[in-house]
Amino acid sequence: DLLDDHPFSISQGNDGRWRTRVLDETAKTGRRQIVKSTKEKLEDAIVEYYLRTDERLTRIRMTLRELYPKWLKYKALHNAETYIPRIESEWNRFYENSSIVDKPIRELKKLELDEWAHSLIREHDMTKTQYYNMSLIMRQCLDYAVDLEIIDVNQFRKVNVDGRRMFRKVRKKKDSTQVYSKDEVIILFQKAWNDFEFSTRLVYRLAPLALMFQFFTGVRIGELCALKFTDIENGILSVSRMLQKDTDKVVEHTKSHEDREVILTDGALELVEIARRYQEEHDCQSEYIFSITKKPLEYREVNALLKKYCKSVGILYRSSHSSRKTYISSLIDAGININTVRSYAGHNR
Repeated sequence: DLLDDHPFSISQGNDGRWRTRVLDETAKTGRRQIVKSTKEKLEDAIVEYYLRTDERLTRIRMTLRELYPKWLKYKALHNAETYIPRIESEWNRFYENSSIVDKPIRELKKLELDEWAHSLIREHDMTKTQYYNMSLIMRQCLDYAVDLEIIDVNQFRKVNVDGRRMFRKVRKKKDSTQVYSKDEVIILFQKAWNDFEFSTRLVYRLAPLALMFQFFTGVRIGELCALKFTDIENGILSVSRMLQKDTDKVVEHTKSHEDREVILTDGALELVEIARRYQEEHDCQSEYIFSITKKPLEYREVNALLKKYCKSVGILYRSSHSSRKTYISSLIDAGININTVRSYAGHNR
């Protein structure tokens, strides 16, 4: 097909060699000659020329919309599965219907990118964090385009935003809205014990125990749901897996991709033993501590109970993440070394 579409003649000269011409912008006449010893070699050279030119034109004309799925696939190789849906959400919100994604990447100039970024900041009244999350796609896609040699320089890296003037200021929330007080924890524990012992409508029978266990250990909700009896040895909990919220799958790593150990208190160990006895008495045969089936505890259940208990006693509802913060706060209040606190919480820094 390429040879049929070739606009120049193919001929054999007096020297026996075969010749033709192809377009070449670098030549004075806009054309250059290709000479080969045989017709077959000449035809191979013509095909190679068009394939190479085709690829070059495709790269020159490539838009952000065309590059984005390639970059996303590359990004997925280097990040956790849960990170990708967050990126896709940002694309759908800020990029999908923007005209800038359909303009050739090589034509994107600093001024145009600057206006695009500042317009979005104003339109959505962004905080610094929101802007960072939104601009990640543009920033890293153009870095990727540099790696692919589509462009020489990422012009978006030259865009400067005056954070003090442009970003919406975020007031730090009061501590009372971030953690539960000791009195509130006592009340919540009373509600959880009562629910576990007497409720006849509770589908996830061990969820109240899981709720209390999180206050004792500060594990993330996904980690809590996927805890197994085999994770505990000599009073120490090994945290090495989690239930993913978006996929509802158990993966053999934590959010930080670092396993950690948490020393369990007597109260936490008692909850595990109660869960074990319940499973044995009811012939549940689950490897997961707070489940009575072969599947892990469902992601939403602990928060659902927490909301129910808070509403019933008039306590301000804070999600299970605040249970985790309450645990971390209690360690700090007890004078535990900050590096030890980070280790127990699974924080890299």
